[in-house]
Amino acid sequence: MGLSYSDAIELVMMVISLSVFVIKPSSGILRFYPLYFFLDFLQGIYMTYTSHRGIHNTGVENAYLIAVSSFLFLVIRGFIVNVQMRRIILVATLILALFEAINLIFIQKTVGFNPINFTIQSLFTVICCIYYFFELFHRTEAPSLSRLPSFWITTAILFNTVLSFPMWALIAFMQEGTIHNYASWELIFDNIAAIFNIITTITYVLYSIGFLCRIRTSKSIL
Repeated sequence: MGLSYSDAIELVMMVISLSVFVIKPSSGILRFYPLYFFLDFLQGIYMTYTSHRGIHNTGVENAYLIAVSSFLFLVIRGFIVNVQMRRIILVATLILALFEAINLIFIQKTVGFNPINFTIQSLFTVICCIYYFFELFHRTEAPSLSRLPSFWITTAILFNTVLSFPMWALIAFMQEGTIHNYASWELIFDNIAAIFNIITTITYVLYSIGFLCRIRTSKSIL
């Protein structure tokens, strides 16, 4: 079983994210990004392995999304200055993770993609990102965005969330439709992975800028 495009790009991002240990200073939460990308890589390998063998894997995927969304909430929280808002995000993260776990285990126990949890995760992610940008652009001294990791990383998170949400909503809708008519959805199923690859590529380009934008290049003197 060879590496897929998404698996390969996860490895590349893991290497790039290691720059947080080299380029100083860096936010403490960013030091967990190499582990985040590595776990994403392992999760992608697992999903590919199980799907090729007809093994149900959505339970692992749904549980993993709870952990990922909680991590991203804490990442954005680390970029926010307002102490009260940071406290609200921390409490909300704990409450949402608990609710999503209860919903996954006891309420919506059916096999398959969990749309309720994903909708909640996406909505709260967008709210956190919007607040970060609101706070950023209302600072009295606006920093240079080109060298601001938090700007690029938050942009990557927001971009991925906004574009991935309708795609997963479409997949959930198609899962219902294919029960009755697979042929009508077959073409979309065949091309949807390519769309996700495009979203992932742009997202990781933004992430890469965020990790590397603080590298200072010396100017040559002519």
